[in-house]
Amino acid sequence: MLRPPRCYLTILMTIGILPGMALAQNFLPLDFSQNVQQNNSIYPNNSTLGPEYYSGLTMDFINVTNQNGQVIDARVTVLGTAGNYNFVGYIPDYNQSVGQPEGDLGVYYRHDGDFTAPTGGIAYTLSFFEGGGTFSTAAVLSDFRILIYDHDGEPGQAESIRTYNSDGFTGHQNYNGSGITALDEEDSWRFDSGGMNKPEDGPQGGFLAYYQNTSSIRFDLFATTLPSNPAGNNGIFVAFDGDLSLTNGQTGNFGTFVPVPEPSAFSLTACALTMVMMRRRRS
Repeated sequence: MLRPPRCYLTILMTIGILPGMALAQNFLPLDFSQNVQQNNSIYPNNSTLGPEYYSGLTMDFINVTNQNGQVIDARVTVLGTAGNYNFVGYIPDYNQSVGQPEGDLGVYYRHDGDFTAPTGGIAYTLSFFEGGGTFSTAAVLSDFRILIYDHDGEPGQAESIRTYNSDGFTGHQNYNGSGITALDEEDSWRFDSGGMNKPEDGPQGGFLAYYQNTSSIRFDLFATTLPSNPAGNNGIFVAFDGDLSLTNGQTGNFGTFVPVPEPSAFSLTACALTMVMMRRRRS
């Protein structure tokens, strides 16, 4: 029996014949509540978020998930900063103090007030390891998704988040009404904020990022801060919900799943021609 080419499945997903296939996996839940390093600071950038947080560049978590009976740990590490921006810290187990589901991870950075370099930010990785607290043996996770929320802006501050296809990034969904714009950069995707004053403890300013078969993923968090930005609003915060507890595991309020990479018009045409030729040969 002849198998259809892989691009045939891509066509079906693109035109909506198989809308649920990409979302049918059993996703591994991620929980960032069991941090190894303890919080060492309070009120990040004079914000009430947290309010306790950890100001170090690397933070470890144990028992983040379980894959086929294997406990998985995780490590987040800041790779560096760019422009006039400083890393503030991580907020482990974010949202638990405001009565929301526990286990989220908050990341905070800020502009330092020097507007000669208005654009910049931070880059960091989230890496997975076999459990046991040694963080020595990398673990490849099959399928997982992360709700990235409170991705909004200020009147004089635009925010963006970049994901990388090479990290096993397979697709995304934007929350309806979030105002977030997703831009395909060929080997990466940039998610630009579009709304303002979105909740810091809700999914309204968020999007879902889907991953497959990877042991490490990278996020670039960057912003453009202008002198018109209200004084004291130079902090940028974003949170990561790895088990979708914030939405009770539901995705009904998110838009259409967008597979990555999206097929170009040329590849779709070429694939369609291949299917025609196959049908002719079989007939």
